[in-house]
Amino acid sequence: MIDKVCAYDRYVGASLRLIRALGLRRKEAVMLRPHLRVMPFKATGLPEEEQQAGWYVWISQGAKNGRARGIPLNTPQRLAAIEFAQDVVSGLDSHMGDPKHDLRHNLQRFSYVLSRFKLTAKEFGVTGHGLRHEALIDEFAAVTGVQPPVRGGAALPVDVELRGRLAVSRLAGHVRPRAASAYLGQSVVMRSKPQQGPTGTGS
Repeated sequence: MIDKVCAYDRYVGASLRLIRALGLRRKEAVMLRPHLRVMPFKATGLPEEEQQAGWYVWISQGAKNGRARGIPLNTPQRLAAIEFAQDVVSGLDSHMGDPKHDLRHNLQRFSYVLSRFKLTAKEFGVTGHGLRHEALIDEFAAVTGVQPPVRGGAALPVDVELRGRLAVSRLAGHVRPRAASAYLGQSVVMRSKPQQGPTGTGS
């Protein structure tokens, strides 16, 4: 379906590829400058112990609450999405929207194209934002080796699950690991624990 969208509107199609591969929000994908915002790890300013790849995509424009983040280009899917986006845009400083129109129009165009191809919750049960969820679920599975609770994954050791949820939160542009529950479902480990009353006893 994304290939069909690309044939109809290459800008929207490229944005969908970025959302699916990098877990971006719609606005982040449309505003991304795929040449200018791809940089070597050292240029990101991230701590050396966090390095996961030689090259990163720096997400700042369109980021929620202005929280910039670096996304490692550490999978073939991510590299392919960026390379496709670079081929689509008209120049080194270009963003993923049609350069003939402003941001508002390009965001409206994005929604229109998805509606035209029936990529809506009502029609196919699939949305652009759902592609972001797919990418974040894949990240959890890659880090932990297990599917998340939303896909029926088995319980994990607390440290492993926390590592997976932290990775998802970072990729999604959130600060706290608990924000990952919106994409992964509630922690199996946390669900199995008895709720503690004010005295520390089960309630």
